[in-house]
Amino acid sequence: MSLNQVYWNDVTQGMDLPVMSVDVTYKMAILHVAGGWDYMPGHHEPDYAKRQGVKTIFLNTLFHQSMIDRTVTDWAGPLTFLLRRKIAMRGQIYPGDTILGIAKVTKVWRGPENDGRVDLDVVIRNGDEDVCVGDCTIRLPDRAD
Repeated sequence: MSLNQVYWNDVTQGMDLPVMSVDVTYKMAILHVAGGWDYMPGHHEPDYAKRQGVKTIFLNTLFHQSMIDRTVTDWAGPLTFLLRRKIAMRGQIYPGDTILGIAKVTKVWRGPENDGRVDLDVVIRNGDEDVCVGDCTIRLPDRAD
Protein backbone atom coordinates (compact mmCIF):
# COMPACT_ATOMS: atom_id res chain seq x y z
CA MET A 1 0.00 0.00 0.00
CA SER A 2 1.24 3.45 -0.87
CA LEU A 3 0.43 6.60 1.07
CA ASN A 4 1.09 8.66 -2.05
CA GLN A 5 -1.91 10.59 -3.31
CA VAL A 6 -3.08 10.54 -6.92
CA TYR A 7 -4.64 13.81 -8.06
CA TRP A 8 -7.53 14.11 -10.50
CA ASN A 9 -5.42 16.31 -12.80
CA ASP A 10 -2.91 13.47 -13.30
CA VAL A 11 -5.37 10.74 -14.32
CA THR A 12 -6.16 9.92 -17.94
CA GLN A 13 -8.79 7.71 -19.55
CA GLY A 14 -7.36 4.31 -20.43
CA MET A 15 -4.76 4.40 -17.63
CA ASP A 16 -3.98 0.99 -16.12
CA LEU A 17 -3.58 0.85 -12.36
CA PRO A 18 -0.75 -1.12 -10.77
CA VAL A 19 -1.78 -4.73 -10.18
CA MET A 20 -2.56 -5.49 -6.54
CA SER A 21 -1.63 -8.95 -5.26
CA VAL A 22 -2.93 -10.56 -2.05
CA ASP A 23 -2.03 -13.95 -0.59
CA VAL A 24 -5.24 -15.08 1.11
CA THR A 25 -4.56 -16.85 4.40
CA TYR A 26 -6.88 -18.95 6.54
CA LYS A 27 -6.49 -16.41 9.36
CA MET A 28 -7.43 -13.56 7.00
CA ALA A 29 -10.56 -15.45 5.93
CA ILE A 30 -11.70 -16.07 9.51
CA LEU A 31 -10.94 -12.53 10.70
CA HIS A 32 -12.74 -11.04 7.72
CA VAL A 33 -16.00 -12.92 8.25
CA ALA A 34 -15.83 -12.38 12.03
CA GLY A 35 -15.25 -8.65 11.56
CA GLY A 36 -18.37 -8.42 9.41
CA TRP A 37 -20.41 -10.75 11.65
CA ASP A 38 -21.04 -13.06 8.69
CA TYR A 39 -21.31 -16.39 10.44
CA MET A 40 -22.66 -18.42 7.53
CA PRO A 41 -20.92 -21.79 8.16
CA GLY A 42 -19.45 -21.96 4.64
CA HIS A 43 -17.14 -19.10 5.61
CA HIS A 44 -15.56 -20.76 8.66
CA GLU A 45 -16.44 -24.49 8.83
CA PRO A 46 -14.51 -26.56 6.24
CA ASP A 47 -16.70 -29.67 6.61
CA TYR A 48 -19.87 -27.65 6.05
CA ALA A 49 -18.32 -25.91 3.02
CA LYS A 50 -17.31 -29.24 1.50
CA ARG A 51 -20.85 -30.59 1.95
CA GLN A 52 -22.01 -27.58 -0.08
CA GLY A 53 -19.82 -28.69 -3.00
CA VAL A 54 -16.80 -26.39 -2.60
CA LYS A 55 -13.25 -27.37 -1.68
CA THR A 56 -13.10 -25.57 1.70
CA ILE A 57 -14.24 -22.37 3.39
CA PHE A 58 -14.68 -19.48 1.00
CA LEU A 59 -14.51 -15.72 1.29
CA ASN A 60 -17.73 -13.73 1.56
CA THR A 61 -19.26 -10.90 -0.45
CA LEU A 62 -17.76 -8.23 1.80
CA PHE A 63 -14.28 -9.60 1.04
CA HIS A 64 -14.92 -9.37 -2.69
CA GLN A 65 -16.16 -5.79 -2.28
CA SER A 66 -13.18 -4.84 -0.15
CA MET A 67 -10.72 -6.19 -2.72
CA ILE A 68 -12.37 -4.09 -5.43
CA ASP A 69 -12.05 -1.07 -3.14
CA ARG A 70 -8.48 -1.86 -2.14
CA THR A 71 -7.34 -2.27 -5.74
CA VAL A 72 -8.47 1.30 -6.36
CA THR A 73 -7.59 3.00 -3.07
CA ASP A 74 -4.11 1.46 -2.73
CA TRP A 75 -3.32 3.26 -5.99
CA ALA A 76 -5.32 6.45 -5.46
CA GLY A 77 -4.24 7.29 -1.91
CA PRO A 78 -5.71 8.33 1.44
CA LEU A 79 -7.67 11.38 0.24
CA THR A 80 -9.73 9.27 -2.17
CA PHE A 81 -13.47 8.91 -1.59
CA LEU A 82 -15.37 5.95 -3.04
CA LEU A 83 -18.67 7.31 -4.36
CA ARG A 84 -20.10 4.21 -6.04
CA ARG A 85 -19.29 0.51 -6.43
CA LYS A 86 -21.08 -2.27 -8.30
CA ILE A 87 -19.83 -5.86 -8.36
CA ALA A 88 -20.71 -9.24 -9.81
CA MET A 89 -19.30 -12.29 -8.05
CA ARG A 90 -18.46 -15.02 -10.55
CA GLY A 91 -16.32 -17.42 -8.57
CA GLN A 92 -14.82 -18.32 -5.22
CA ILE A 93 -11.78 -17.19 -3.29
CA TYR A 94 -10.29 -19.70 -0.83
CA PRO A 95 -7.55 -19.55 1.80
CA GLY A 96 -4.27 -20.35 0.08
CA ASP A 97 -5.22 -18.51 -3.11
CA THR A 98 -3.27 -15.57 -4.49
CA ILE A 99 -5.63 -13.02 -5.98
CA LEU A 100 -4.87 -10.12 -8.27
CA GLY A 101 -6.70 -6.81 -8.47
CA ILE A 102 -6.58 -5.34 -11.97
CA ALA A 103 -8.14 -2.00 -12.88
CA LYS A 104 -8.42 0.51 -15.73
CA VAL A 105 -9.65 4.10 -15.79
CA THR A 106 -12.69 4.34 -18.07
CA LYS A 107 -13.68 7.99 -17.59
CA VAL A 108 -12.25 11.16 -16.04
CA TRP A 109 -14.88 13.82 -15.43
CA ARG A 110 -16.20 16.62 -13.25
CA GLY A 111 -19.09 16.01 -10.87
CA PRO A 112 -22.04 18.32 -10.23
CA GLU A 113 -20.01 20.36 -7.76
CA ASN A 114 -17.05 20.55 -10.17
CA ASP A 115 -15.27 17.86 -8.13
CA GLY A 116 -12.79 15.52 -9.82
CA ARG A 117 -14.29 12.10 -10.51
CA VAL A 118 -12.89 8.93 -12.04
CA ASP A 119 -14.74 5.82 -13.22
CA LEU A 120 -12.87 2.52 -13.21
CA ASP A 121 -13.42 -1.08 -14.26
CA VAL A 122 -11.95 -3.55 -11.76
CA VAL A 123 -11.38 -7.32 -11.90
CA ILE A 124 -10.36 -9.62 -9.07
CA ARG A 125 -8.60 -12.60 -10.63
CA ASN A 126 -7.91 -15.94 -8.99
CA GLY A 127 -5.62 -17.95 -11.23
CA ASP A 128 -7.18 -17.85 -14.68
CA GLU A 129 -10.66 -16.99 -13.39
CA ASP A 130 -12.17 -13.53 -12.97
CA VAL A 131 -13.92 -14.22 -9.66
CA CYS A 132 -15.29 -10.71 -9.21
CA VAL A 133 -15.84 -7.92 -11.71
CA GLY A 134 -16.90 -4.44 -10.83
CA ASP A 135 -16.95 -0.80 -11.65
CA CYS A 136 -16.73 2.18 -9.39
CA THR A 137 -16.55 5.94 -9.22
CA ILE A 138 -14.11 7.74 -6.97
CA ARG A 139 -13.60 11.38 -6.09
CA LEU A 140 -9.99 12.57 -6.14
CA PRO A 141 -8.55 15.84 -4.91
CA ASP A 142 -7.60 18.48 -7.45
CA ARG A 143 -4.08 19.92 -7.45
CA ALA A 144 -5.66 23.41 -7.39
CA ASP A 145 -7.41 22.73 -4.04
